Amino acid sequence: MGKVIFIIAELIIALLLADPSASQGMGGSKAYDQRGYDWMGTPVSSGNQVSTIVPDYLSPYSAGRPEWDPFGAGSAAQLGRPEWDPLGGAMSAFSLLLEPADPASEGLVVGGGQKLANQLYLQRGKDLLTEGRVSLGEQYALWARVNGKGSFQLYDYNRQILNQGYVTPGWYRMNGAYADYLGPHIYRFVSAGLASNNLSIMVDSGSYPTSFSLTGKVLDQNGQGMPGVKVTVSNRDGGKFSTTTGSAGYYAIDVATGVYLVNAEFPGYVFTQTSVQATTGIVSAARPVVGTPLGDAPPSIWT
Repeated sequence: MGKVIFIIAELIIALLLADPSASQGMGGSKAYDQRGYDWMGTPVSSGNQVSTIVPDYLSPYSAGRPEWDPFGAGSAAQLGRPEWDPLGGAMSAFSLLLEPADPASEGLVVGGGQKLANQLYLQRGKDLLTEGRVSLGEQYALWARVNGKGSFQLYDYNRQILNQGYVTPGWYRMNGAYADYLGPHIYRFVSAGLASNNLSIMVDSGSYPTSFSLTGKVLDQNGQGMPGVKVTVSNRDGGKFSTTTGSAGYYAIDVATGVYLVNAEFPGYVFTQTSVQATTGIVSAARPVVGTPLGDAPPSIWT
């Protein structure tokens, strides 16, 4: 009798220690959440475009995130934070969003003639180009044709500016690229272990003044330049420098290398803030600061 009890006890222990995944079928099956995709973001098919769904806690671009979330829609770069911090100053120049898109359905024409497995393009009007020009302070879109499954890293020279954990074959648009300094950019991406072509983009001065190291523009709520606005740029070391916008709303000022917070002041207006990375010897452009009349400004969440 004692031997039978011992055998039964051994069987119970063996069942308790068995791999719980066995109850789901094969031992290699994945743990799925209630929405039907695995925790690494398994691709799903939507029409004729394969896209990737990434769970909220993995995606830095979830629209439904609360304002206090570092990656929420209301987040803004702040000074004094380390570069790895999602709100750090190094994040201010680029806030790229990679999303599945179909250039043919948007009437875009693919040019360049290159036939690499992974291809990168600049959109100019209705054309997708493998090289081109943009103006300082201009926002533009990049397009990628991805040939394999895996991670996606986008580089400007050797600086990584986007890291997407998982993508599937297909076309993707990257919105949010910004011409933040005068001179050349060379973009490329790596996906599924394969590098794309080098996309060469030259940034020209456009309408911005370029006699100083930091330049920018102050706009009203209608997108028009605001003259006579006091602009103050400050860094985390206590440095503070001021100037005034000209007739078209542009300003320019000389500063040393560093990350700066840009504020504007004008009677009867409230302004957004922005941050910018300035580099000695290079003309850097801050994103526009926008002013709204006090009576039209949305109420503060703190009042």
